This record gives sequence, C-alpha cells and structure tokens, in this order.
Amino acid sequence: MIIKYLLIFLLCMVKFVVAVPSGFVALDLSFIPFVLFTSAGGVTGIFSFAFFSTYIFKAWNYLLFVFGFKIIQSKPKRRFTKTSRIYTRIIKSYGLIGVALITPTIISIPIGTILAMRLFPDKRKVILTLSISVILWSLLMSSILYYFNG
Repeated sequence: MIIKYLLIFLLCMVKFVVAVPSGFVALDLSFIPFVLFTSAGGVTGIFSFAFFSTYIFKAWNYLLFVFGFKIIQSKPKRRFTKTSRIYTRIIKSYGLIGVALITPTIISIPIGTILAMRLFPDKRKVILTLSISVILWSLLMSSILYYFNG
C-alpha cells in the first residue's frame, strides 16, 4: 500500500502530467488530500532539482570524464528546430511565468526547473513561481478528473 503512494509521489517529482491521472486511478483519496499529495510531490521535485542541479551536472561531467568522453569546451554550432523556436518565443514573450506554466505539463519538472534556474537570476522567485504553477496544475487536473468521474 505504501509503495503505491511512494511511486506516485516520485512520479509527481519527475513527470507531473502522467502522475496525476495515474495517482487518481491508483490511490483512493478524496479531492483535497489528492491535490495536497500531488502538489507536495511536484514541489518536492522542484526543490530537489533546484538545489541539486549543480551537483547533478558535476556528477554527470565526472562520469563523462571517467568513461572517456571528451567534454566539449567550444560552443557547437546552434541548430534551431521548430520546438526550440517555440520554447524561445515562450521564454522571450512570457518569461518566468511562461516557463512555469509549461513546466509541469509540456516539459518535465526536472528540465523546467533546471532551465528556469539557469535563465532567471532570482532563485527564490523561480522556486516560488514554479511551485505555484504546480499547485494550480494539480488543482486543475484533479478538478477535471473528479468532475468527470462523477
């Protein structure tokens, strides 16, 4: 029983848009505890990736070095795809709010958090905005699931 809760919590930390419907099916919680549970998982993921992202990059570079991969020092030629142009337009037009709105759903929490931490200088504001976005998405998705479930 506790394993289901732990798995859904961990899934909320990484891929929120998959975790909420999965948690709705797997867990037998009423509306408010479900929203609190999924929000707590998403916010924990934001805090984890915000504070440990530098260590994750250092460990990644160390593993690349140990296994013989060369770390590229020069900047490679930029290649713009349709997706990267859409992300760039969102970041330029909507800033942190835009990144926060697409983080739990379109891009995952780890990628969105690391991207926002790199792009915007005020770390507290980034964490607060991303956390509010996760809570709002949790409310919205849970409301839809509970409304249509009847």
